[in-house]
Amino acid sequence: MNYYKKILGGLLLAAVGDAMGAATETRSTEQIIEKFGGLVKEFKDIPDDVFAAGFPKGSVTDDFSLAYYTAVAIVNNHGVINEKTANDALLAWSKTPFYKMAGPTTRAAVDKIKGLEVPPAPFNLAVDNSKGSNGSAMKIAPVGLFAKGDIDKAMTDAVVICKPTHNNSASLSAACAVAAAVAAAMQEDATIDSIVEAGLKGALYGEQHGVKLACPSVYKRIILAVKLGKRYQGDTMKAMKEIGDIIGSGLAAAEAVPAAFGLLVACDADPLETVIAGVNIGNDTDTVATIAGAIAGTYRSYYDAKLLEIIENVNGFNMRTLARVLGEMTGV
Repeated sequence: MNYYKKILGGLLLAAVGDAMGAATETRSTEQIIEKFGGLVKEFKDIPDDVFAAGFPKGSVTDDFSLAYYTAVAIVNNHGVINEKTANDALLAWSKTPFYKMAGPTTRAAVDKIKGLEVPPAPFNLAVDNSKGSNGSAMKIAPVGLFAKGDIDKAMTDAVVICKPTHNNSASLSAACAVAAAVAAAMQEDATIDSIVEAGLKGALYGEQHGVKLACPSVYKRIILAVKLGKRYQGDTMKAMKEIGDIIGSGLAAAEAVPAAFGLLVACDADPLETVIAGVNIGNDTDTVATIAGAIAGTYRSYYDAKLLEIIENVNGFNMRTLARVLGEMTGV
């Protein structure tokens, strides 16, 4: 089996989703339409009132850039996924311009790895449920790509990669769901149902790890989001509206990740339709589009030479070489 095409497809469509979503982040669907004169279906100049302000059109954000450097760290560590791989990815990424978009949890983890003093919290909460963010899931697709279809490996490796920054049940559940889904999408006989099933398995596995948070269940919300996706399959606008209103598409792991699964199903994993839905659903659009794009791109072996050239040139990435090396390391 040619894993190269699936790996490149997953990397490319995740990057495309992130770069398109960089311009729409934080706005609602209605505000996106008002701002851009319709749904965003291509790279746009990035407004000055979003997190990626100042970056050029076609630039990715912290979402895919972290995924990219995670993949690079896997390669540099000769395919071994351990704490060193996780730390190396974070340190390499912290030296890039994308680091200015890092959230407080990731910044604290990077400072800790560097041996810097991390200021104590001003107030000790019994449990800090705000830590259950989607920052784990947005970077984890390369673990699924490298797993060569092995869902169990993808899940266990996802926990290893995400523990330094997101060692809690909600974030790890979300990360394992995405890694397992991508691993399933790598399989030659993959279907959308098998991908969703793998994602649910990952969500259950991940929630058994890390600090237990009082957050909504990623697993149960994926089930609900998929039901909504099936109900409105063929009507993307309606699917976006219902998933956004009922599930949410924000920073929480239990919003962005289930939303990505729901849109994947609603769009029948059509690559661009899935990503465009994520870009326009509102709120944390770049993250939803990155995650949905990683899964759909892997499943459909997505390729667009023009978009690949833009992503590589604007961001200084070498996607084709990275995909080739990852493919070779999986045994192809």
